[in-house]
Formats: sequence, C-alpha cells, structure tokens
Amino acid sequence: MLRWLVRSTVAGSANSDVKSESSLASRKANDARRQFDYAKREKDIDKKMTYLAEGMSHLAESVEHVSNTTVPLAKVAFAASLLVENVQDNLDEQTKDIVEKLTK
Repeated sequence: MLRWLVRSTVAGSANSDVKSESSLASRKANDARRQFDYAKREKDIDKKMTYLAEGMSHLAESVEHVSNTTVPLAKVAFAASLLVENVQDNLDEQTKDIVEKLTK
C-alpha cells in the first residue's frame, strides 16, 4: 500500500508539472502568434521587425516550456508502469485464488 501511495504521489506531482508547463507553452505560443499578426499589419519596417523579434522570443520560450515537460512525462510513465506492475501482480494472485476455489 505504501509503495502505491508513493508512486501515485510521484505521478500526481509530475502530472501537475506537465500541466503547468504545457499551459505556459500554450500561452507563449499564443503571444507569439499575436506578435506575428501585429507584424503582418504593421507598415513601419522598424516596428514590424520589433514585432517579429518579440514573436520569435515568445516562440523560443514556448519551445523551452514544451521541453520542460519531458522529465515530468518520463516520471509519469515510469510511475504508471510501476503501478501497472503492482496491479498485475494483484490480478494474477486473485486469478490464482479464483482458479483454486473453482477446482476444489
């Protein structure tokens, strides 16, 4: 039971990190899109270049946040595989008990 609690806590924590980073990545990607839209409509070349530079900066931040989800995703996958292993052992044991009861 304690192992299950630890694994599920790790998975929950990592899941929270993934959601947070994913949300930040989406926000920065939307900011980049907005800056690129401003650049499309802008006539002044200097302002257009500024919008493009700001958009690229937001895009880079978005990529960084997506990259930050890799480790938490790996933690979730690892914890999930351990949980499945634990559940599988319990199912095997229950199946064995059922078969023994049916054969008596």
